[in-house]
Amino acid sequence: MTMPLVEGGRAIARFRVLGFPVTIDISFVVVVAILGWYPGVQARDMVIWFVVVPVAILVHELGHAVVARTTGAQPVIMLAALGGLTSFLPPRPISRARSIAISVAGPAVGIVIGGVLLAYAWTVGVESELWSSVLETAIFTTLGWSVLNLLPILPLDGGQTLRELLPGSPAKREVRAATVSIVFAVLAAVVAFRFGLVFAALLCAFFVVSNVMLVRGAREEAKVDVNQRVVQLLWMDRVDEARALAAEHDELHLLVRAAVRAAGPDGGDARAELETAAVGPPADPTATSLLVVLHRLRGDWSAVRDLVARAPVMYSGDVIAAQTIAFRHQAFRESAEIGEAWLARNAGSRLGEPRDSALIAYNTACGWARAGELDRGLTAFKRAAELGFDDLTAVDSDDDIAPLRPLPGYDEAHKVIRRRALARAESLSDRP
Repeated sequence: MTMPLVEGGRAIARFRVLGFPVTIDISFVVVVAILGWYPGVQARDMVIWFVVVPVAILVHELGHAVVARTTGAQPVIMLAALGGLTSFLPPRPISRARSIAISVAGPAVGIVIGGVLLAYAWTVGVESELWSSVLETAIFTTLGWSVLNLLPILPLDGGQTLRELLPGSPAKREVRAATVSIVFAVLAAVVAFRFGLVFAALLCAFFVVSNVMLVRGAREEAKVDVNQRVVQLLWMDRVDEARALAAEHDELHLLVRAAVRAAGPDGGDARAELETAAVGPPADPTATSLLVVLHRLRGDWSAVRDLVARAPVMYSGDVIAAQTIAFRHQAFRESAEIGEAWLARNAGSRLGEPRDSALIAYNTACGWARAGELDRGLTAFKRAAELGFDDLTAVDSDDDIAPLRPLPGYDEAHKVIRRRALARAESLSDRP
């Protein structure tokens, strides 16, 4: 499906550890090589570095993932660029304490393992030069990196922990944590430079820049229409933040305010208000969009499907968002059914980009494929080709569509998409 959970340039390995999907990106290998090389380095030391570093970082990410799984999420681990990333989407909002536990879990595992290895080196020792090098590298990449990771600098784990400990709303905590991060990153850069640690100084400078951009981004976000910001928070299942933001603004749209009330435990009347506005007459597409958000919050994908089929006015973007979130929650069949309801929609108005229907059809094909309904998936894939889908990169690299590739009829639809993608590339190249 066209919704990567983690970013990366090119995956070179995929496997599972403790049930968690792990992907190693080529950028990770490149950065590890750069960090491990220095003039005169021996081939043996480079081999040790290439073996120990991925294991140390993977163990660190597994610490995050194991605790994150207790929230009901299904974490995914990516080793890319400067380190690792554990992505997860909890089925419900998590507390600050749980967020801190997830952030601290990674460094905690590294500190425990590194501490044990350090105690072993002090008390027992290793006579072999080879194993001594392995032990030193392992201590450095577990204990040493974990301690540095606890510095109060975003996006390090220490910075994320600081963000949860600070007072204020989530948005204010983010800005305050970024401000503290800038101060500590500047100090760390100065110290690193004075000790001749050029790479560490450059990394700290990168943290300074990224946090300055975060603060600026927060200021720009504050300029966005408050109604849009509240709806975005609801889409992200951050109901408490949406409620707090709504309480700060008297000028909030009546329907958006109704959606905030409907997201609460006693929101029946507000939900009925939205239902009435969505049906009309005149039918209000804003009310329809807000109903999709409310069904998403409850995980009621059948209600989303039915709403897509019967609403007088519907935005294609809401359908794509609902499909994507359902898919991420492993509700593959439901994601496909939402798409089918849109594609079968003969009455009412369909608002959005004309190409959105092709994307919805493609996502539908992915949903059916992951649900094991291969014939229905192939039908949706052919429909995507007919409607103008032209993302050849997604088609050729997407694991979700892979079960459909051996089926008769797949190649014909693929050729249609390929011709369209090539034609679009040629048209773009011809532009002055």
